[in-house]
Amino acid sequence: MKDKEYIENLIARSLNGNCTSEEILKLRAWIDESLDNRNEYLALKDIWDTTRVQKDCSEEQLSLFYQKQIEKITRSRTRWIKYSSAIAAILVAGLFISTLIFPKSEIRSAGFQIYTVPLGSRSSVVLADGTEVCLNSGSELKYSSDFSANDRVVYLSGEGFFHVKSDQKHPFIVKAPDFEVKVTGTQFNVCTYSDNKFSSAALAEGHIQLKMNGMKDFFEVNPGEKFKLDRVTQKYIIEAADIESELAWKDGEFIFKKIPFPDLVQRLERWYDVKLNYSGKDLQNFSFTGRFKNQETIWQVLDALKLISPIDYKKTTFREFTIIYKPLKME
Repeated sequence: MKDKEYIENLIARSLNGNCTSEEILKLRAWIDESLDNRNEYLALKDIWDTTRVQKDCSEEQLSLFYQKQIEKITRSRTRWIKYSSAIAAILVAGLFISTLIFPKSEIRSAGFQIYTVPLGSRSSVVLADGTEVCLNSGSELKYSSDFSANDRVVYLSGEGFFHVKSDQKHPFIVKAPDFEVKVTGTQFNVCTYSDNKFSSAALAEGHIQLKMNGMKDFFEVNPGEKFKLDRVTQKYIIEAADIESELAWKDGEFIFKKIPFPDLVQRLERWYDVKLNYSGKDLQNFSFTGRFKNQETIWQVLDALKLISPIDYKKTTFREFTIIYKPLKME
């Protein structure tokens, strides 16, 4: 892992989407070794994100762009130039990568299997019983090493979409920090990030039974409904859900309808693995409606928001932005 050329090749392959699972784990280990390693990787990813939508650039132009940008970051990174051509070739071919630079990371610990997904990524896993789980950015799924079709219990933090293999005799149970969900076979979404004010469960089809912490009995949530818990007051409601918006993330889309500005910022930070700073109360009174796909970079999203709301933004530090309230001038 100390071989600089090997690491450079590994990063180039990851940006091209050509890494094997073993290579991805090695790259993640190198990134975690130091802050300098992490910044070096993110610097190249940052450049990639800003250029991958430029479909009209030639390979030579993109190579030159990479060379100039990398020289700005540091004069010592000239080895990257030879790998920029490989990256540019992928762009010229009309291909692009998603935010899934790193797939899930699997860890075995104290009788459990743990799958984690870093910020800016999504991933999926198929369990031993055939259940499919899609995990959103910054999420973790944990279950016993003895998990089987006869013993189906998992623990979730973050957000996950579950397509549960039907089995009437052996319920599938999702234990979240605030509640647990019991099903026999259905499709539903659980969102339970620790820094969210609310946690929720939305049902796409079938039926789920849900029990809050401290309660003895389960209650039912029906298709098209959403259970929403206020973590501060511990009060909950069951309401009609916009299932398309609730589940869009698993297909690489971000749909929001009348979402408060603080919630929007929180989601964008997870989605793009960036920090968005803002201050003052003016922006908190705004709500936003929009639809984006993974193909949009954070710059494109912020530019789009500028067109429909009184904001501007500037890049302050590496992968960090400041959003500024900019009221419209009256003519």
